[in-house]
Amino acid sequence: MERGAAGPRVQLASFDARGDVGGLWLLDRPATEIVLRDGWLLPRRPGELLPQDARIAVLVWRRTDPGPPRLHVEGANLLLGGRRLHPGRPEALTDGDLLTVDHRDVGEPAGAVLGGLLVGTAEVLPRPLRCLAEADQGAVEVTRPGAGRLWFQAGIAAAALGALPLAAAALQYSPGHPSRSSLLVGAVGCALAGAIGISASRVAAHAGPVLRWDAEHLELSRRGPFAASERRALAELEGLIVKLDRPASGRWALSVELRRRGRTTSLDHGAHLRLPRNERLPAIAALEARRRDWLEVGRRLARSAGRSPDGFVTAHTDPGWPPERARAAVAAGKISLG
Repeated sequence: MERGAAGPRVQLASFDARGDVGGLWLLDRPATEIVLRDGWLLPRRPGELLPQDARIAVLVWRRTDPGPPRLHVEGANLLLGGRRLHPGRPEALTDGDLLTVDHRDVGEPAGAVLGGLLVGTAEVLPRPLRCLAEADQGAVEVTRPGAGRLWFQAGIAAAALGALPLAAAALQYSPGHPSRSSLLVGAVGCALAGAIGISASRVAAHAGPVLRWDAEHLELSRRGPFAASERRALAELEGLIVKLDRPASGRWALSVELRRRGRTTSLDHGAHLRLPRNERLPAIAALEARRRDWLEVGRRLARSAGRSPDGFVTAHTDPGWPPERARAAVAAGKISLG
């Protein structure tokens, strides 16, 4: 590898949905292209041009503030932690980030994209939240991806398949005809049902709690029709439990609980915390990014309370979880090149 104006070394590991690692690279060049080759995301070496390569993104070192340069990724058709990148908007990479590709973005059949990339760095750098939303300084909004989707689809269906056909049929009758009035009433009813469904979808999508904290207190605000707010002293908190395992149902599931004296409070719930049995890399990457977001929130809470993050945050992760398996394989040097 040729050396250039690069920052600290970064390690890339190519892994599949089972967590098996098929390749390992050290990046110490100013820029590196990421290509999709035979279904695998791979860094392309200088001068290596193959006809089956599809250029996906580029990794570049950028200096955004005082300190050493940080590795950024820029491109399209690429998911960072399950979230799509936008062209012209570089994203900083930190240890444990996952880069994957959705097969629909590159026009491939399901199952054609086999592997993603696991980013590994020796430095502990501030990590931006990938899935949770920064509400303010010392505040985080718990997003609920996919929540309210059925309400939205039902609302659109009621408007498109009910209101519009009924209104069109009503126009076939002359004013004052009984059928015209009945059809118009039905069209208005369907339009109202559609508006209610769409409104309910917006409420469900933004019904996640908001956590706000300072050096002394933590406030948990729940929104929606049964909104409530709970304020606790940080000194009362015993810690944050972030658990990812595979119960008897066979579906990977993430749970997040705030533990305080004598009780626990669930901070996140919904279908987005469970993977289907035939999980693919984008879904795995999104759930892993959410898990790491909660670990970061726990570290921020611990720092505000003046406590050790290692003692405040309890992380239970099943060793069979694909990203965990990939990290363990890299650490142990167990890389399959077959």
